[in-house]
Amino acid sequence: MTNEFVWVRNKAFVIALVCTLPLIGCSRPANEFVAPPPPSVTVMLPIQQTITRYVEQNGETEAVGRAQVRARVRGFIEAIEFEAGQKVDVDTLLYLIEDDEYQATVNSMTAEVAAAEASISVAESQVLTAQAEADRASRDVDRQKLLREKQASSQAEYDQAFAADAAAKASVTAARSAVDSAKAVLKQTLANLEKAKLTLGYTRVTAPIAGQVTKTDLKLGNLVDNGTELATVVDDSRIYANFSISDRQLLELRKARGLKGQGRSSQEEWSNVPVFLRRETDDGFPFEGRLNYVDQEGVQATTGTASLRAIFENPSGQLFPGLFVRVRMPIAKQPDALIVPARAVLQDRVGAFVFVVGPDNLVQRRDVKVGEQDGAWTVVEDGLSGDDRVIIEGLQRARPDAQVQTVVKNADLSELPASFRTSLTDATEVDATEVDATEADTTEADTTEADAKDVAE
Repeated sequence: MTNEFVWVRNKAFVIALVCTLPLIGCSRPANEFVAPPPPSVTVMLPIQQTITRYVEQNGETEAVGRAQVRARVRGFIEAIEFEAGQKVDVDTLLYLIEDDEYQATVNSMTAEVAAAEASISVAESQVLTAQAEADRASRDVDRQKLLREKQASSQAEYDQAFAADAAAKASVTAARSAVDSAKAVLKQTLANLEKAKLTLGYTRVTAPIAGQVTKTDLKLGNLVDNGTELATVVDDSRIYANFSISDRQLLELRKARGLKGQGRSSQEEWSNVPVFLRRETDDGFPFEGRLNYVDQEGVQATTGTASLRAIFENPSGQLFPGLFVRVRMPIAKQPDALIVPARAVLQDRVGAFVFVVGPDNLVQRRDVKVGEQDGAWTVVEDGLSGDDRVIIEGLQRARPDAQVQTVVKNADLSELPASFRTSLTDATEVDATEVDATEADTTEADTTEADAKDVAE
């Protein structure tokens, strides 16, 4: 009885299971492909800002003042009156060279001067003697004339008196010539004395300019000759930076700075051009100077460049001669420049390009012409407009004609480098016109941010 009941129950379970399976299979959904959502990218509207176009070149620094200290006489070094690196003024004593020989020459020349002066006195006394003799002879001639008229003197006596008078006059002339000769000897002796004193002064070697003295390889007792280099004095209170620019850049600079006069521009006109400098370890260009010189020989035909030199005040001594530096010089202002992050600009065999998102959220490629770059930002000179949504993040997920989802990033002017945030005038001061332009740029940037928010909404 029990076994029959169990068999009936199991049979009913099997029948119910068989009837349920088709119902379960009929309720499953169809196996259809569901496309993934579009990739997400970050976009930003280009920043429109008036910027200053610069030319940047490598340069090398040079001290404005540099003078070699050389011996001007031969002798042994008796004293070294400075320490290496010491700051000295003009005419500060640096070396003493043995002066015994030169002092003896001065003493000898002094004695010769005294002898020459005595010779002049002797010659002048001889003139007086000769003049007295000439006066006596002249009186004898007059007396002989009277006697001759009275027939009281012979012709021979008269001729003798006349000859004596002529001889006396010749003696006076000779005595006066001797005086002139003695005076000439005195002048020559005085010149020799001055030369001897000058040579004696060269035994005291002094600083030709103010500055710092380099080390010396000479020691006490070393023999030096005329022309031996002893040390160098360097004045780095002002520093030159020598660099070159292309002929095209030179013409652009001349045009932008208003140097349109006939012929060459004056040094005063060129000196109004500001120049900025940075060392290898600097961020930005912390040193400001002025253009100091433009090569008067013009552009070199072999290189197509012109040599320029800028001058920088260096009171704290942060610049050293011989540094390789980067020099930046403003050429002209560029209004309404479009600035984008440098990472948004890609490069292939065709050239530079960016990805932008169109109104239908489709990615588009835009070939662009890239201008100046400063840090993480670059100027796009052609190929973009101010309302283009430029992809700045997620570039690896962007493909031309592909649909994307956008996340808008608002432009932040504070992130721009200083060169893209300010516009320099000729004197690196912002005038009222530029202040108005800056305010207009700020308003324009605010409008750009508002437009970006509208796109995001």
